[in-house]
Amino acid sequence: MHEFLFSEISMKKFLVTLLILSAGLLGACSKFNKIRKSKDPIEKYNAAIEYYEKKSYDKALILLEETEPLLRGKKEYEKAQYLMAQAYFKNKEYEMASYTFKRFYETYPRSEWAEECLYMHAFSLYSQSPESELDQKPTLEAIQSIQRYLNTYPQSSKTEEANKIIEELRSKLEKKAYEQALLYYKNSNYKAAIKAMTNFQKDFPDSAYMEEILYKRIECAYNLARESIFSKQKERLQETLELCDEYKDKFPQSKYLKEIQDISALATRQMAELNKIDNQQQN
Repeated sequence: MHEFLFSEISMKKFLVTLLILSAGLLGACSKFNKIRKSKDPIEKYNAAIEYYEKKSYDKALILLEETEPLLRGKKEYEKAQYLMAQAYFKNKEYEMASYTFKRFYETYPRSEWAEECLYMHAFSLYSQSPESELDQKPTLEAIQSIQRYLNTYPQSSKTEEANKIIEELRSKLEKKAYEQALLYYKNSNYKAAIKAMTNFQKDFPDSAYMEEILYKRIECAYNLARESIFSKQKERLQETLELCDEYKDKFPQSKYLKEIQDISALATRQMAELNKIDNQQQN
């Protein structure tokens, strides 16, 4: 009996609490809808600030977007644009955030928020940077934007943080380039692999992948020469031998050294055979 009464009382308390919460939500919705219907842009602007400060970014954005054309030319417009960009970012709408931060900076280059907005434009692009296996256009844009920020504000307190982000993004580009070169290599697309590996060497000269990449480039160069038509074999074998010599100078203790020496010996022997054929044809 007591247990039944206790359960009944608990259920009543739960229902009362639910009704109070429901009433509160209805009241909040009613208040928001009432503000949205207001013809006074300043009232809506002030309400947007309140919602922003309460971290209700969706509602803040709705009001800011609705009042934007009405505030244009007024003193409140600058802050409204700033808050809109911040709300997009906090709402994880990074594409809109990067666009709005950039627009703010270009519209108000002398604003107290100008430096912050230029940085946040770059940071929003950084937040859109995908995994290394995907297209890295956003990553390149982020690097360019962060570099622009550093060039514009060389004494910024965010210099160290910005440089770390650039380093992180470059590592992602490095991994992407490495994986792309390996894909060409695995598919026996030797010309594309050689080009990708040569570009990798130029773009990431200090890469930890360099020893492996340059070894595989020699493999590709040799295989390309071996599969070439007779008139191109000598030239490509010579290029392979030159790459072997460069590799041995650069990595004298390489774990691939024996393989490099084997390729060099094969290429040298084939060059000798081709020279012999040339001499016979000339005679």
